Amino acid sequence: MELRELKTFQKVATLLSFNRAADVLHYAQSTVSAQIKTLENELGVPLFDRLGKQIVLTDAGERLLKYSRRLLAIHEETYAEIKGIKELRGSLTIRIPQTLATYYLPPVLAEFQKSYPRVRFEFQGCTVLPLAQELSAGTIDLAFLLTESISSASLQTEILGFEELVLVAHPAHPLAGKSVTEFQDLKGQVFLYTKTDCDYSVRFQKMLADEQIKLITSWSFNSVEAVKQCVMAGLGVTLLPAIAVRREIESGTLAILPMSEAPLEVAIIMIWHKDKWLSPTLDAFLETIKENFSTKTGKASRR
Repeated sequence: MELRELKTFQKVATLLSFNRAADVLHYAQSTVSAQIKTLENELGVPLFDRLGKQIVLTDAGERLLKYSRRLLAIHEETYAEIKGIKELRGSLTIRIPQTLATYYLPPVLAEFQKSYPRVRFEFQGCTVLPLAQELSAGTIDLAFLLTESISSASLQTEILGFEELVLVAHPAHPLAGKSVTEFQDLKGQVFLYTKTDCDYSVRFQKMLADEQIKLITSWSFNSVEAVKQCVMAGLGVTLLPAIAVRREIESGTLAILPMSEAPLEVAIIMIWHKDKWLSPTLDAFLETIKENFSTKTGKASRR
């Protein structure tokens, strides 16, 4: 079993495509297929099930993927140590909501880069794939959610803090003059929401549905900034994390619509697969996240 073959296997297992893996690795597709076949012959088990034009990992493939991550990480660490490179290297792929990426992540990365300038990052937004599937397949190393809670036997989670959610509109909006906004007041309104923060907007729409509140319509965006700009243009109301609209509230370009319900909030949750081997690079990033997020969010105090 050669490291070259393991690297090829890991890329195919992550992308679930021989052709895409070949493009990324700059191999011919036949070379990728041959290396996977060599691995399967050596191990005596199929690593992928071929379902028409699609492929999926077999149970043996799932197990090999877990160990290949460890072996390749150890290889990279060993190479750096023998070459006298003391600083951590490697890459991390992280799924993170746009609000966290915009307002929480930059100071964390600045602190991390001071000690580990050669680590590469790829940040992704929300996807249609189930989170547990992405983490298990190794498509991502770490994930963050803005949500109430998450429960999965295969996932390890840690609450980093809590973020208040606020309902906002243009200052001239009819609801902006009310001291308290009831759910019933939202009947016939246009609700704008962002898909990039994944969860809380969907939950709020469910709350409206449970209260039998019918909106005129709802608009979805792939950008928090696009939602804010549309609301500032008087096009409707939205629910966003308080940190995302703090400047607009202070400048008077947006107005909070105080809800009669208890203050809405979501937890900031960090998630990784419980069976994932924590490489020195990932472990160092986890520690930096914990130190910086707990200071910024006030982790211990929930309203």
